[in-house]
Amino acid sequence: MIAKTAGKMPLRAAISQLFGYIYCMILSSMLTDMPVYGGVLYLCGKAVLVFAGTYGKDRKFLPFYAKRWTVLLMTVLLVMGILLAGIFPATIQSEKTWILFAAVVLCICAEANTDRVSRIYRADEKLTVRAKAGGIFIQIMIITGMSVIIFTNLGWKNGWAPAAGFMILVIDRIYVSYRLRGSTEQIDHEADLEESDFRKAHAYHSMEWVSLLLVMAVELTVTSIYALLAVNAEQGLMTAMIIAVLCTVLPAEAGFLLLRRSERNDRKDPNWLLVAGLVLWLTGIVLCIQMLVAGKIDFTRIYLCLAICTVGGSLSLTGLGRIEELMPEAVSASGTEVPEGYWKLRVTNWNLARLLGDVLALIALGIFCFVNGKGLPKTAEELASRFQPVMSVPVFLVLIGALVSAFRFPLSRRYIGKIRKLMRLQEEGTANPALQEQVARVVSEPYRQPYLSRFLIFLCRLYFRCRLVHTDHIVTDDENPLVFLCNHGEFYGPMACKIYVPVPIRAWANATMMFDKKSVTQYIYENTTSRQEGMPEFEKRILARMAAWLSVNVMGQLECIPVYKESPLKLRETFRLTLEAMETGDNILIFPENPEQKYPREGIGDLSPGFVMLADIYWKRKGKKLRMLPMYADKKHRRIIFGDVFEYNPDNPLKDEQERIVKETLRQIRTIAGQETEEETQG
Repeated sequence: MIAKTAGKMPLRAAISQLFGYIYCMILSSMLTDMPVYGGVLYLCGKAVLVFAGTYGKDRKFLPFYAKRWTVLLMTVLLVMGILLAGIFPATIQSEKTWILFAAVVLCICAEANTDRVSRIYRADEKLTVRAKAGGIFIQIMIITGMSVIIFTNLGWKNGWAPAAGFMILVIDRIYVSYRLRGSTEQIDHEADLEESDFRKAHAYHSMEWVSLLLVMAVELTVTSIYALLAVNAEQGLMTAMIIAVLCTVLPAEAGFLLLRRSERNDRKDPNWLLVAGLVLWLTGIVLCIQMLVAGKIDFTRIYLCLAICTVGGSLSLTGLGRIEELMPEAVSASGTEVPEGYWKLRVTNWNLARLLGDVLALIALGIFCFVNGKGLPKTAEELASRFQPVMSVPVFLVLIGALVSAFRFPLSRRYIGKIRKLMRLQEEGTANPALQEQVARVVSEPYRQPYLSRFLIFLCRLYFRCRLVHTDHIVTDDENPLVFLCNHGEFYGPMACKIYVPVPIRAWANATMMFDKKSVTQYIYENTTSRQEGMPEFEKRILARMAAWLSVNVMGQLECIPVYKESPLKLRETFRLTLEAMETGDNILIFPENPEQKYPREGIGDLSPGFVMLADIYWKRKGKKLRMLPMYADKKHRRIIFGDVFEYNPDNPLKDEQERIVKETLRQIRTIAGQETEEETQG
């Protein structure tokens, strides 16, 4: 199924064309002593083929904005074709350029015919022997024509290596066609895909841009790095081809194999695969740029950069593939219908991205050819010194754009799990309006993942150690989530809980610290920074602004539930949001200590009984007994100790039950704290 190969198709498609690209550059070096020219011709031919397929019968699958580019892209390809195949050869007055043009055309025809023959033999319907034999005959004629060109112009002694390289090119294309078998078969070509509502979903729109930029980056990376490899005068044709295989195909296949083995691990967040792959990819590009800027070409380093980029591409495209696989379910879960031709649409968008990447590279290389004329670089050092910005800047900028777009993608592992849960409930015929509304909001509306809070949590974990005790007492249930009750311990309790509690939680938080940055700044200044002695006034205000910015953004990303201490009427909103969160399967964290008193550093102070109203409302509206788990954040010993779960008893009068829950919570937390103190004394 195409969904299962979504992450592999763009990279394998790019890998499939890199051999033709480098082969044409090396053959150009042997025929015309201008390696870059052969690569530009090949790139132009492939771009024309992709354009014909994308803007031909598949045009209706393109997004609306891409349809407007038809005339522009056609004009660019037409102009570049005339310049490269007509004006440039006439300018340099070398008959070898026409011979090279014929050889490049045969290379492109060989690849296209290989794909055609593969489709014929994979077709479900029975085809005549003539159709199958015809494809093979055409391929034999192409190979014969290429052999004539090679041996006529290079001689028998020097022609065997490029002839063998051409056979490797054909065999590689057969391998790629086999690996991509079934990916584009049995896809509805007749579906109506006019501007549907699913395109307007923010999650789909974000994924579309990430995918577009990623595939463009693949094409640009292949073009730039392999341009250096193709002008390597120190190595022969076969050596360059073999090393290209080792540094590209093997890392890509190894990455796909390792990731395929871990597919069943739901803890693997596809967003982190995507971001980690992009960072690794950027690292490879930066290392290559540093080498080019220094002007010293080290081919070992180039191969290393290529391997790093390939592994990074494998990771990022695999993460994207998992997101692509999930997207139809996500859009459907939000209440938007996904058309039958969805996967054909996605394949067409990948081809559009390939086309845009090829066109950008083609424009850069084409301009470079005309600026230099006969003086095109013949060595890697010349290519690096005269072409470094054009080779490095486009791919670097596209990768930066892809990384920024990846950070804006809304579906985290937590919400991916909720989407799957909602789809499972819908298959069972069970309704969950709160979960449906939450998923629809995240998929349809602008929403960003909590990367800032995750980064801060990561930093805190490095310097803020905490041990968990009795985690086996945590028994999660999506149908009846837990409510954790913890001591505040000044800042230690909230910080330790958010960093180290091993299950997802949404905490109650002071509403004053959550929304308006100006009022939060004033609150922090009056209650904290203004009391700092020895600090200049302007530093106090700057520190308050910084803390307010962090407070509003981090609490928003952590999806804290606001608690309105000053307005008892607004507490209804707190309970409403809490109930909705619990309906979606979220666990809740409450710090029930009385806010009017100073929070003790050790142990726990008196509790405010208002939180027990949540248990009563939960029972009356959902008919479920609220499960509560007391826990103690022990700052002195750097640990969090979990108590025992107990339930709300609806048979007791509310006042008696409120008193019982408060006493049980205090008893468990104080017992835990007292046990720890006693053990320390005895030790």
